[in-house]
Amino acid sequence: MIDAHMHVGRLYAAERRALTPRFLLEFMDRSGIERAALLPIESPEECDYYVTTREVLAVCRRHPGRFIPFCNVDPRIGSGDNERPLRARLTECKRAGCKGYGEAMTGLAIDDERLRRVYALCGELELPIVFHFDAERNRDEVGYPRLERMLQQFPRTVFVGHGQRFWAEISGDVTPEQFSGYPRGPIAPGGSIVRLLSEYPNLYADLSAGSGLNAMTRDPSVGLGFLERFQDKLLFGTDLCRRVREVPNVAWFAALAETGQLSPAAHRKIARDNAVRILQLD
Repeated sequence: MIDAHMHVGRLYAAERRALTPRFLLEFMDRSGIERAALLPIESPEECDYYVTTREVLAVCRRHPGRFIPFCNVDPRIGSGDNERPLRARLTECKRAGCKGYGEAMTGLAIDDERLRRVYALCGELELPIVFHFDAERNRDEVGYPRLERMLQQFPRTVFVGHGQRFWAEISGDVTPEQFSGYPRGPIAPGGSIVRLLSEYPNLYADLSAGSGLNAMTRDPSVGLGFLERFQDKLLFGTDLCRRVREVPNVAWFAALAETGQLSPAAHRKIARDNAVRILQLD
C-alpha cells in the first residue's frame, strides 16, 4: 500500500517524543505500507510545532524508496500581492522532488485570495493539494459553495479533501455543529461531497484519520457503496501524527479485502494505484 497522508517529527506539545523516521518505517513494515507521503506543517493554525519542507526533504533523501516528500508554504508569506515569493518557493519545492502540497490547514476561508494564488500555482506545477477541513480551517458554509467555486475556477488543480468537516458532509443532514466532530448514525442522501466528487474530476479524498474511518463505518452499507462508486477518487492514508503502535484504518482497510466486502479492483486502486497516478510516482 501507499499511505497518502503521514507526518514526521514532533507536532504536539503533549507528545514528548518525535515521530522519527525509524519509528515510521517500523510502523509501515508492520502495516504493509510500502511508501508514505510526508506532509510538512508550516502554518500556525496546524499544530503546536512546525515541521518544515526542508526537514521533510532531508528525511526523504535518506529513505528515497520509502518516503514521498510534500511541500507546505504558508499562503500569507510576504505582503500584498505575494505571487512572486510563492512562485519561487513552490517552484523550488517542485524541483527538489516534492510530489504534492499540504497539509493545507490555514485559518482562512477556502476561497481566500491568498489561497487562490496557491491553487493557481499548484495547478501550473502539477502539485495536488491535500486539505484539512474543519470549523476553523479552510472555512466554508454548509454544502461547500466556496469550495465548489474553487473547483470550477481552478480545473487544473487537484484538490484532495480530508478532515472532520470534509467527511461530515458525506451526509445530507450535516449541521455546522458537526464540522469539528465525528457524526454518528445513518448517512442521509444529498451529501455535498458525494455530489462534488461526482461532478468535478479535480476533487479527490483521502480516507485517513478518525474522520475518514468514521465516515466509512458509521453507516456500513453506505460506506461500502461509496468506496466502490468512488474507487478512482479515493486514497488510502493513516494521518499518523502521534506515537501509536497501530492505526485502526489499517486493519479496517485490510479486512475489506480479506472478507471480500470490497472488490479487488477498488481495493487496489484505493490502496496504491490512485496515489501512483495522482502523485505521478515512478
